[in-house]
Amino acid sequence: MVQMLGVFAEFEREMIVERTKMGLAKKAAGGEWTGGIAPYGYRYDIEERVLVPDELEAANVRRVFKLYLERQLGTASISNWMNDRSFLTRRGARWTPKKVIDVLRNPTYLGRLPFNGDVFEAAHEPLVDEESFNRAQELLAVRGASHARRRRNPTAYVLSSLMKCAKCGHGFIGTGAHGRGGTYRYYTCFARQRHGTARCDQDRIPADSVEDAILSVTLDALSEPSFFEEVAERARREWERRHPGRQRELRRVAQAIDQKRASIDRYLRAFESGKLPEEACGHRVSALQREIVALETERGRLEAEYDLAPALPTEDLLGGLRVALLHASEERAVEKLKQLLACVVDRIVVEGRDHIQPYYFVPGVLAVVPSRRRTGIEPAWELPPPHRF
Repeated sequence: MVQMLGVFAEFEREMIVERTKMGLAKKAAGGEWTGGIAPYGYRYDIEERVLVPDELEAANVRRVFKLYLERQLGTASISNWMNDRSFLTRRGARWTPKKVIDVLRNPTYLGRLPFNGDVFEAAHEPLVDEESFNRAQELLAVRGASHARRRRNPTAYVLSSLMKCAKCGHGFIGTGAHGRGGTYRYYTCFARQRHGTARCDQDRIPADSVEDAILSVTLDALSEPSFFEEVAERARREWERRHPGRQRELRRVAQAIDQKRASIDRYLRAFESGKLPEEACGHRVSALQREIVALETERGRLEAEYDLAPALPTEDLLGGLRVALLHASEERAVEKLKQLLACVVDRIVVEGRDHIQPYYFVPGVLAVVPSRRRTGIEPAWELPPPHRF
């Protein structure tokens, strides 16, 4: 008898679970939030039963997508960028690469709701447009493939995340070759390593020589802050030309928000004093609140764009970075060296052993160092054997 009762109890439990899942699936199909903690960037409106944007968090979500798509920053660089500017998560914690990936992959920001492996159209306001979201997914797929391949290699390859193949567009991974003298380190194009020279016939680059050369030209570049300041100033003028009146627009939106909040306050005071009945002012107050939400969203977008404006680097910042690079190089601190180089080197484009060109950046700026600085790897006849380029 006890066993039979246990069977019926287990059956009833399974039926409750199944009915709960069916109910949640029905809510999701109708575009309603299925419960739980609202995604970052939204809060749940209990009365309207819909997700509404949180102005501060929504602005951070837009920042993440802009940094990933327009600046082409990786998830680790984005998390560092957010942390350096004191943009914290909902719980007041620091950003991590995983948190950035969760934001980039969440279809909720597209105005949809994921549930049980499916995605349904929802009634809440999207934070990013569909084109940007799809571009982010494509970029995540490309970078994810190369990252999975890179993880199998030792971490002693300083430039693996920076080098890009000019022939096929893929990144380089660290590889090794065994010879009589021991193991030789190389940087190899990902497409060549996986699919062979039929896919990409890019040269393999000896690791020691290219690392020494990139470190040398980077230290030389940092020793002349005037170059970075000139590029940053030029880029800021260009940015202001392409984004005229951003501060003026921000002030206009802020004034409009203050005016509408003052209007709500006047309606409420009139209602409290008995001068206006609820049916006379309730509809107008609701309309004003919706207008404020729209204006807050607009302000968050403008602030996100303005935060990406180029900033002038200080001489102390560049000098401190140069000293830190020297110390990390002397101590052979590989991970620290990788992080420091990523602060100033955007990418290293490899056309062949005889043409390897690093590109440097200051916040919001990409610029190749002029030829007078000779930032590329030197021609083959100027390099000592056995590592020739």
